[in-house]
Amino acid sequence: MDPNKTYDDQETQELIDSYLLGQLNSDDLAEFKERMSLFPDFRAEVEKQKALMRGIEEIGLKNSLDDFHEEIVIDPEKKWLTPGWLALAASVLILIGVSSWAILNRGHSPDKVFAENFKPDPGLPTTMGKSSDYEFYYGMVSYKRKEYGDAILRWEPLYAANPENDTVVYFLGVANLANGNARQATKYLEMARTKTESVFYEDIQYYLALSLLKENRIEEAKQIIENSDAQKNKMLLEALGSL
Repeated sequence: MDPNKTYDDQETQELIDSYLLGQLNSDDLAEFKERMSLFPDFRAEVEKQKALMRGIEEIGLKNSLDDFHEEIVIDPEKKWLTPGWLALAASVLILIGVSSWAILNRGHSPDKVFAENFKPDPGLPTTMGKSSDYEFYYGMVSYKRKEYGDAILRWEPLYAANPENDTVVYFLGVANLANGNARQATKYLEMARTKTESVFYEDIQYYLALSLLKENRIEEAKQIIENSDAQKNKMLLEALGSL
C-alpha cells in the first residue's frame, strides 16, 4: 500500500463508515483493525471520521434541545402541561437517552467484542498414535465436530491423571469456553498459563483474556495480554480498550 495515499475516496469512506457503525463482519473487522495498526495515516483518518460523526450527533441533539427550550419560553403559561407540550417533552427525553447511549457505547459491549474475536482453536491433527493417546485424539475428533461436551468428558480423566500436560489443559480451557462455561475455562487456562514454555502460550493468553471478558472481568482481561507481542493479542487489547 502506498504510504502517501490519501483516504478521501468514496470506497474508503464507506468502509470507515461501516466500521464506525459496527456493520463489518468479523473477518472484515479483523482486516480493518490490522490496516489501522499498520498505517498510522489511515488510523488518523478513522479517528477524524469518528470525531466528525460524534460532532454531527451532538449537533443534532443540541438543535433538538434548542427547539425544546424555545417551546418553553414562548408563552410558558399556555404551553405548560398541554398534551402537545408533554408529547414534545417525552420525545426529547427519548432522544436524549438514545443519543447518550449511542455516543457512550457506539455499538461496543463485552458480548459483542467476545463474539467478534472468539473462534475456537482449530485443533490438532487426529491421526491416531499410540494407544495411550487414543482418548485424547478421540476427544479431538469430537472437538472438531463442535461436540465440546463429549470432548471435555474424554479429556477430564486425562487431566486428572496428568495435570502437567499443557496440551490437555489448554484444550480443556478452549472447549469449555466454546461450550459456554467461561468460569471453568478460566480455571484451566489460568493453569495452562503457568507453562510459559508451552507452544500454545500466546494462544493461552488470548483465550484466557476472552474467558475473563465473558465473565465481565475486563481489566483483568486487558492485563493478561497487555505485554503480548502476538498480533491477534494486540488487536484484542485494542478492542477491549473500547469498553
